[in-house]
Amino acid sequence: MFPRCFPHVTNIATKTGLKHLTKIPSDDPEVEALNGDVVAAVRKLVNACRASGQRRELLEEIIKKGNADGSFDLRIVTLLRDVDTRWSSTFLMIDRLLEMYPAVKRLLECPELSDITDLTANQLQVLKDIRLFLNVFHTAQQIVSAEQTPTLSIVIPVYEHLIGMLEDLKRHVPNISHAIQASIGKLEEYLEKSRSNKVYVLAMCKLSIPQLPSNL
Repeated sequence: MFPRCFPHVTNIATKTGLKHLTKIPSDDPEVEALNGDVVAAVRKLVNACRASGQRRELLEEIIKKGNADGSFDLRIVTLLRDVDTRWSSTFLMIDRLLEMYPAVKRLLECPELSDITDLTANQLQVLKDIRLFLNVFHTAQQIVSAEQTPTLSIVIPVYEHLIGMLEDLKRHVPNISHAIQASIGKLEEYLEKSRSNKVYVLAMCKLSIPQLPSNL
């Protein structure tokens, strides 16, 4: 596995984790939200809010009015759809929805939009946990992408740090620890292949390790 495969590997690892989100039986209301596929619920909500130019304009107007009267302080931006082939788009979709949720909630109070299903409080909490999970990958990918010519001496330590941060995150968001572990397993599989690569041994002679932020 060479450095150029990093986006491919992170895509596989994150998608593996996302697929495992719903694979847990539990009577806990917060965990139960996972069984309903909260990411799919977000996708449905975003698509509904973006279904027409009129709805997009109404959401923008709500943001402007809310900012003006002090109800909230939001950027005037739009909701983002995700793309099935790019895990990062799922992170950006979730991140943007959580940022804009105060305005989205007010939008859903409009009588003409009563057919749109809002997220529950438990779904919102789980969604925040999922954002933390995906943000770890997002940060790692940004660091590798910043390198003009990523090498094994850079990429592999990022994998190791990434796995360590995911292990720590499992303790902070136990409700999705099973999904995080699924991603860790996939990363460890690729990391083992990399460590057995002779090119890696040579690359470590000129080791340069970028630092991931500790406060994701």
